[in-house]
Amino acid sequence: MKQFVVFLGMLAVLGTTFSTASAGLILSLDGSRTSDENEGGGDRYLTAPAMSDATGVLQAAGFTIGTRSAFTAANIAGACALYTGAVNVDFSAQEIADIQAFVSAGGGLVLQRDWGNFYPAADALATAFGATYDTGPFFAQPVNMTVAHAIWNGPAGSVTTYDQVYSSSVSGATGIGVHSGNPSQVALAVTTYGAGRVVFLTDMDAWDSAGDSVSPIAGSNNAIVWENIFHYACGGGTPAVPVPGAIALCGIGAGAVGWLRRRRTL
Repeated sequence: MKQFVVFLGMLAVLGTTFSTASAGLILSLDGSRTSDENEGGGDRYLTAPAMSDATGVLQAAGFTIGTRSAFTAANIAGACALYTGAVNVDFSAQEIADIQAFVSAGGGLVLQRDWGNFYPAADALATAFGATYDTGPFFAQPVNMTVAHAIWNGPAGSVTTYDQVYSSSVSGATGIGVHSGNPSQVALAVTTYGAGRVVFLTDMDAWDSAGDSVSPIAGSNNAIVWENIFHYACGGGTPAVPVPGAIALCGIGAGAVGWLRRRRTL
């Protein structure tokens, strides 16, 4: 009996270890390609101190976060989504082509822009996916839902609004949220491209930890929207999914229990 209990304990540990898989790898441009929005606190890219809240929300949801100095085919393979961050260094023609191929094959892209002269390097990439940013600025606190979508109601929860400050707007994509003070201006938009998905963001302060007070702190509306954005960009998956190892362990466990029962009757 003692051997049987020990065996079940080991099986439970293994089952816990192998029964879930990561929600996916998100790659962000790093500090060599991004800026600090002229607000201090460091560059705005995932894993940086200025975006620690945003990074923490995604890691808590099961995502793995990495950074790259360029989004070329060789160094984005295996990711489920790319995030530009506060990009201020132009994308090369090769990068744009490789990002398009990545999204077309089923990957996701989360594209960041802000108002005025903040991050115009995002414009050419937006154009490659059929969208155009109007640099405004638009006072956008809060952003209100206009179209039901997985970003508003997804694995992280359901909300109808989140906070931004001064923002751009976007056209040429499907708008799902507008500036409350300028309801004719789209603050959050999405598009599909081949088998993949693109999300267009219009304000950095909504997601960083070093600017205004609307950072995606865990449990807030901004955090819910932020997490849902990447679930959507990564194809709508959830952090915990069965994997073949777990199925195999279940089969082994069932067989072993049967064997132990037979052994006890001999």
